[in-house]
Amino acid sequence: MELYLYEIIEDYKNAFSDEEREGIFRAFCSSIWASSNKRRTRTKTIRFSIRKELLETDTGQVFRPWSVIGYNGYYSRTRDTDWCSLIRQKINNLYTRYFDRDIILNKDYIRLLQIPKQLYYQWEGGVEMTPDEASARIRAALSEAERKYTFYQKQKMQLSWNDYKQVVEGFLLKIFQTCRLLEECEDEMSCGNIYDFMNEDNFYIRYFCRSLEGAMKKWEKQYYGLRDHRAYTRCTVCGRMIEKTNNRIKYCKKCAAAVNRERSRKNIKTKRMFDLGK
Repeated sequence: MELYLYEIIEDYKNAFSDEEREGIFRAFCSSIWASSNKRRTRTKTIRFSIRKELLETDTGQVFRPWSVIGYNGYYSRTRDTDWCSLIRQKINNLYTRYFDRDIILNKDYIRLLQIPKQLYYQWEGGVEMTPDEASARIRAALSEAERKYTFYQKQKMQLSWNDYKQVVEGFLLKIFQTCRLLEECEDEMSCGNIYDFMNEDNFYIRYFCRSLEGAMKKWEKQYYGLRDHRAYTRCTVCGRMIEKTNNRIKYCKKCAAAVNRERSRKNIKTKRMFDLGK
């Protein structure tokens, strides 16, 4: 019979040797990676139906190719309630959010994909729209969506699943080492009356998931070679995370140098053209 998570934590904390603790931790990791709750992706769609009497009109024909727009998504939840499935789900979700470049779900990107559907219902509701106007607005929105998709891809870090597993095990080991037993903190203000609203396993599951989230955010800063406890933004060219030293900063050092070189090149070209025109 599989142990409850709180039993595993208690066994780890009460172990008599480092070897025993290592064995408990290794068995825990093996259960996580052997979980049937694998990371799964899927195709999601934005769709609408064109009324039959509008379908053969010129404007209706503009909307027809965009009545189904697909984009990559993933299963972010599990129906299973055991500790192994829930913690594995968090691990799966973190990989998708931070590393999977095929899955972009930023709100502004999704809103752009929804533009054809919104325009259709506006037109169907009586808003005047010529075929050329509808086509131009749709193509502009989807062109911007493609630009956003590429930019958000750049913001994802690069790490294989196998390398990611090693990183996560480092997170999990630190969680085991720093996690406190419930009886040690149940009388404190932050943990008082814990039994009134959740059982022991739920407490530890939530602790593990929150700790994994925090550890990944800290690891991302290390990935980009940034100091901790600073404000951050993204380079508008490459998507790299950079320290926000002022409200005007837009580029990382590498892209800033490239932008300045391009500006200098254009200024020199403009000056030569001006001199030739004299």
